[in-house]
Amino acid sequence: MKLLIVGGTGVLSSEVTKEAIKQGVAVTIINRGNSSAPINDEVKVFTANINDKNKVLSLLDGEMFDAVIDFICYNKKQIEYSFNLFKDFVKQYVFISSTAVYNYEKCSNCDEEAPKGMEIWNYSVDKVACENYLEKIAKEANKNYTIIRPAVTYGNTRIPYGIMPSYGYHGTMIKRIENGKPIITWDQAKNRCNIFRTEDFAVGLVGLIGNSKAYGEAFNICGDETPSWLEVLDAISNSMRIPVKTFDLTSIEYAKEMPNKKGEIVGGRAVDAITSNNKIKTVVPSFNQNICLQEGIDKTIAHYKSNNYLKGIDYAFDADTDRIILKYAKSRGFSISDMNLGFKDYIGTASFKDKYTYYLNFNREKDHVKILLKLQMQFRRFLRKIKAIF
Repeated sequence: MKLLIVGGTGVLSSEVTKEAIKQGVAVTIINRGNSSAPINDEVKVFTANINDKNKVLSLLDGEMFDAVIDFICYNKKQIEYSFNLFKDFVKQYVFISSTAVYNYEKCSNCDEEAPKGMEIWNYSVDKVACENYLEKIAKEANKNYTIIRPAVTYGNTRIPYGIMPSYGYHGTMIKRIENGKPIITWDQAKNRCNIFRTEDFAVGLVGLIGNSKAYGEAFNICGDETPSWLEVLDAISNSMRIPVKTFDLTSIEYAKEMPNKKGEIVGGRAVDAITSNNKIKTVVPSFNQNICLQEGIDKTIAHYKSNNYLKGIDYAFDADTDRIILKYAKSRGFSISDMNLGFKDYIGTASFKDKYTYYLNFNREKDHVKILLKLQMQFRRFLRKIKAIF
């Protein structure tokens, strides 16, 4: 069996690549070649920008795959392009959607037919639109398709807490805890969702490749455990052997302070997002959750500590967290004496840029910083114009 993967070095795709090879599948990946993530010697690599249509078509000329998995489609325009690009080279088109498509206000344990669309969350709305459009164009082209809906997954680069920096920077949470800084919770951290490791996810997905029972179907690929965010913090605390300090806000308050994550907080992390995995277990009997939350968290934290905290510290996220805690602690009359707020050179590598980033984000509500940020934005626009001219 031959599999084409678009991406191949991300959190999910790298694990799927490993599992496919383990199961004897010939894997080809196509990406820009910018990632430093290791690629198995058994993998065939096509280096190209996926948006360079002519280059991709030339690389695929004469090839035929049992399936393609595109890990980097997030809206209708992208899936239209991707499907039309690959449809003549594959027997099965696999789209990575998300269990975020469900309207959790209308279902308590969502199966694949549950109501969809959390209107407050653009990510949810866009994924629903992708699914609907794929179903339409695949039927028109008489092409097999499969929709995959992962729940919250995590691996060595992600600590599965609700609101975090980009993958590779999750050591920021580890160092905050070690330095006695609070972690923000929302609504008492009581909401629950399915959480499981990418290794287990990969078994389910690879089991659907070339599987006729998967054609024209959607599958939740999610774990059996449905921990609350507080239970996730407990697992982190157990792994680090350090109590985790918390500072609680309402989800509305937190969303107000993090407007770029408003939909994710209110529409995703502040609801009980529990989904059923009965369908995938029926079609792929080998699928199961083999790694429990505590074991998985242990693996992730150990990986960060043994790899010099990967990409380092996200000082914008760290400053925002300190700023929000300070703001609400003052408004509620709470003491901050034991919160250790402020800039910390956590791993001894902080640069002037890191300190400047922290300063801007920590003070972003002050007038002089607002002016500075506005001037900075105007300067960047000016540079882009100059670059366009020359």
